[in-house]
Amino acid sequence: MGLNFKNSGRICVLDDEKSFLTAAKNQLSKYLPGISGFFISKPDEAFEIAAEDIQTIFIIDMNLGDANGMDIYRRISQITKKARVIFITGDAFFLEDEEIRRQTLSEGGIDFVEKPIRWHEMAIKIQNHLRLLDYQFELEAKVEERTQLLIHADRLATVGTMVSSIVHEISSPLTFIKANQETFLYAYNRSKDRITDPEALRVFEDYIVPGVNDSLSGISRIEELLKSFRRFYKREHRISENDMLSIISEVKNLTYYSIKKYGISFNVESRNNCTYSIKCNRQELIQVLTNIVNNAIDALESTQPGSREIKISIDRIDTKIFITVSNNGPAIPEKDMGNIFNPFFTTKGEENGTGLGLAIVKQIVKAMGGDVEVFNRTELKNTVDFVIQIPVNQDPKDAVQN
Repeated sequence: MGLNFKNSGRICVLDDEKSFLTAAKNQLSKYLPGISGFFISKPDEAFEIAAEDIQTIFIIDMNLGDANGMDIYRRISQITKKARVIFITGDAFFLEDEEIRRQTLSEGGIDFVEKPIRWHEMAIKIQNHLRLLDYQFELEAKVEERTQLLIHADRLATVGTMVSSIVHEISSPLTFIKANQETFLYAYNRSKDRITDPEALRVFEDYIVPGVNDSLSGISRIEELLKSFRRFYKREHRISENDMLSIISEVKNLTYYSIKKYGISFNVESRNNCTYSIKCNRQELIQVLTNIVNNAIDALESTQPGSREIKISIDRIDTKIFITVSNNGPAIPEKDMGNIFNPFFTTKGEENGTGLGLAIVKQIVKAMGGDVEVFNRTELKNTVDFVIQIPVNQDPKDAVQN
């Protein structure tokens, strides 16, 4: 009767007795029908199997004619980190030598089993150790993922500190420039009635004053952008009441340069023209939408200029806000659809993308008690849509933990 077990590993039995290999294949195939196995007599074959770098439990005889089981496993462990070994022997010398038994276990052996083998017990040992291998490598992968996310977060924190300094350095001269421009307009308006030269008056009215007004408009634009940067990089765990349109306005400020550079039409639409209110961590939601909008901007680079569009739609259904970020860029390749939110997955290349933007989006939205999905462009629908659903009211206690 087979054991009920599923895993991503396999087994390899190495022994120079063909009758033993036949028995091992028959018994282990019976007890572990879902596990692929190799039953071999030559060490070189074991090395080739190890080179495939797949989680494998090796069952190796300690005495293989001229070869030694420990030496073979030492070579295997140099080839791959995904191998474990159960040593077996029928030789009384190995069974009675406590030093050899200790050494085999200290050098990576997970068990030392005496022949004749109790195959049902061996199958259970294999099952347990393959599970442990699965858990180990899954845990290592998660640790690596978390480590990279922490590195990325640390970089963002560093950038945040730099942005704070840059904002301060820009704000001071910007204040002087604005004050000088406003002073000029004030002085001109006070004295223009005393200008007697019509040509000079025309130059002021047609060129200088409009230029100063444009400069003041540009200064106001820079001030709004600096405020958005300051708010975006300010670390907050505070839950506050926000209207969605003000959040989207900040997202537009943060992505304004790229939107303008690529000639993208940026539109916002809400059901029945409502301004929906949401109780949330403002900075986190801005980060979510900014990441998705930046992703859309990247997608639109390959679209014909003059037709590029990003649209954000807002709706409320019961206790959830639905935010849809659409772009009319190309469809996402079907082979990539299942990996879109996976950490470190990117189609932009290492120099242009970290593969963390959408992974962070997923993580933040999940922490908010919501979810995010992507719907591909089709023949009947000419947009790629990222749909976020989050609760209207979030628990402040959860926000502090996140």
